[in-house]
Amino acid sequence: MGASGTDVAREAASMVLLDDSFASIAVAVRLGRAVYQNIRKFLVYLFSHNIGELVPILAATFAGFPLVPISAVQILAIDLGSDVLPALALGAEPPEPDVMERPPRSRRERLFSSAVVGRILFLGGIQALCVTTVFFWHVGSSGIPFDDFTKDTPVYREAITMVQAGIVLSQFFNALAVRTDRQSILNVGLLSNPALLAAGGFGIALMAAISYVPLLQDVFHTAPLDAADWAVLTGLGTLPLIADEVRKWWLRRRADPPKGAQR
Repeated sequence: MGASGTDVAREAASMVLLDDSFASIAVAVRLGRAVYQNIRKFLVYLFSHNIGELVPILAATFAGFPLVPISAVQILAIDLGSDVLPALALGAEPPEPDVMERPPRSRRERLFSSAVVGRILFLGGIQALCVTTVFFWHVGSSGIPFDDFTKDTPVYREAITMVQAGIVLSQFFNALAVRTDRQSILNVGLLSNPALLAAGGFGIALMAAISYVPLLQDVFHTAPLDAADWAVLTGLGTLPLIADEVRKWWLRRRADPPKGAQR
């Protein structure tokens, strides 16, 4: 006990309760678990979109497309402009409702566990499939042969803009998905982390500026998108959230025994 204990006892103790309340142990465990989970959410969020950036480039290379589906400066805009603030907001995510119902994790468990890596591949794979499909659909529907595309081809500029916007939008919904491991986002509340919503809104606003502001168009080599493009990208962007909600439902179903069954 920190308040009433002796100096010798405090020096020898592994844990000191400053308020002399045993309830503080449960609070500390709850916060400690929340911090550890938030670090994992941070990692899943940041690493998953890297797959969405890499796969379109590899797909274009294997398909024989002469240009990249997303440029280096666009990737920097995503990493530094759209992803940093949501990642920081995830670090301040409140503890999940069932955090104290889970068994203690093993001391040998690594931060990049198989579950974390699997979730990165799961969410990142969905993002990659969506933006790759959007890019090749847009350039393919133009009827222009691949070899005739140049950096100044309007269709190409629209396509790479759609790839960048698709990643930004999917990352917004990805941030909502990774807020919880097993609980539905509807249970914790969409508005329970307003900083995350504000950060995601800033990233989308920045993407809109990159698409429409002439000066930024020249820097990022982008083109304005119409309402139909945004609608398609928003619909595809929700897929990581929907897919992860299904995954969480399946995990909860496996963890909860059927009614009438004995534990």
